[in-house]
Amino acid sequence: MINKILALSLILLVSYGCGYEVIKNHNAIAIGGIKFSESIPSSIKIKLKDIKIDESEDLFLLVDNYEIKERKTYGGSALRALEGELKGEMIIILLKDNKRIVEKLVSIKNYNVTELNPLAEKETVKKLEERIQRDLVQQIIFEIQMHEM
Repeated sequence: MINKILALSLILLVSYGCGYEVIKNHNAIAIGGIKFSESIPSSIKIKLKDIKIDESEDLFLLVDNYEIKERKTYGGSALRALEGELKGEMIIILLKDNKRIVEKLVSIKNYNVTELNPLAEKETVKKLEERIQRDLVQQIIFEIQMHEM
């Protein structure tokens, strides 16, 4: 019993002594402003509303040139599509201290095309596009955090 109490107190002492802190929200970032081009869908604009706009910040974000490309791989004895690939591309421009940093963000997802129901395949493509958009938004947040430091 005494060993358990001693071990528990030692664990508490070590955890308090090592500077352990609760992880803060890393998505709570602030930039001076965001500007979108016309090719950016509204779903990405909505996902980027979590970024706080603070006029005193000197980092500005321009989101430009969003594209989704689809490519199918053909093969086999019937020469029909076996696999499809969705590739989402976006260019972001970060403006900080009169410096212009251009980044090209890419997210690629593969899917199986041997689906007999074409509506199910369309739904799969739609869900993958949503995942690609989420990936691109996460990449944007990562790039902003890297250039904020």
